[in-house]
Amino acid sequence: MKLFFSGLLVFIFSVRTQFTEAQSNYEPLHGVTGYDYSIKGELEFTFTSSTNDKNGNKHEGTYHIKSPVLLSFNVNDLKFFKADPKEFIGYVENQYDAYSGYSAGGLIDIPQGGYREEENWMWVDEHLKWWENGELTEVKAHGEIYPVLAGYFSIPDYPAKYKTGLDQLQFRIAIDGSSDPDFHPTRNVVVEHVSNKFNQNGAGSNLIDAEAMKELERADPAAAAEIKKAVGLLQNSAPDLSVNINCGSFYGQDLVNALMSNNLVEADKAKKGAFECRFEQEYFKDLPRIDAMKLINYLIKPVGNYEIPIVGSFFSDSEYGLERASYNGTLRFYGNRVQKSE
Repeated sequence: MKLFFSGLLVFIFSVRTQFTEAQSNYEPLHGVTGYDYSIKGELEFTFTSSTNDKNGNKHEGTYHIKSPVLLSFNVNDLKFFKADPKEFIGYVENQYDAYSGYSAGGLIDIPQGGYREEENWMWVDEHLKWWENGELTEVKAHGEIYPVLAGYFSIPDYPAKYKTGLDQLQFRIAIDGSSDPDFHPTRNVVVEHVSNKFNQNGAGSNLIDAEAMKELERADPAAAAEIKKAVGLLQNSAPDLSVNINCGSFYGQDLVNALMSNNLVEADKAKKGAFECRFEQEYFKDLPRIDAMKLINYLIKPVGNYEIPIVGSFFSDSEYGLERASYNGTLRFYGNRVQKSE
């Protein structure tokens, strides 16, 4: 009997060591019964933003977006998270990386690309303005583009937060995505208005708005068709359809400045890392947040549809630049559209 218990203890210690080892390497804690799944959904929201680098360059934009999304998760991870949340310290914080953007890793995420099916595109209605050296350019356009949005779910300050109870946990959601018509396919694009610097390239101004196009289609369908064709031909000189959804344009510069101000540039890794963590949490404190366990429980057993309000904002102001942004929309998941990875 002593030999049996001794062997059992060695086994338990071995398993525990494997979990600790995986955790320290920021790897998922997939067990032998774990499976990767994805659930189809839709993200519909309005994103408004403005940046000002205080050197004569400014940007203002509003996007109305309706995009297919695919949320990836591992059922065993979610069950393990509920049973032993301490094991996930260092894995769900998902801190912003000053050099490459939001860091990968976490319990769940929305990768770029939507459903990756031909019939599912992202619809965008955009109104953009930007000033370069005081010169204004304005664009209004709408159409469809290959899905480019990604979603990052994190729990900042998790080592302290999980101790207050799982029902108190909130996912911070960061939506990120950028596209360029030269690299991302678009379709059904209508450029309603282009002004200033594109005039100089022969693109024209106030090409034709939606109401005027409807009137022209009724009065002279052939002429309307020619104008639509001409708008399509202007894609090389005027913007086709682009998307830029993100926050933290000046984060890297602001972080470096904060480290210098607090004499931490040459500090040891632990002290510097702790400061950067606190700085990041405060910098993005107003991004959208949702109840973590409600979503986790739904994903473990998805029944029916599930809607989540995506509401939040962002603000920063420093010597390097001023930035504001806001999110207002809904994230939907469909319980009958879950698929298991092969």
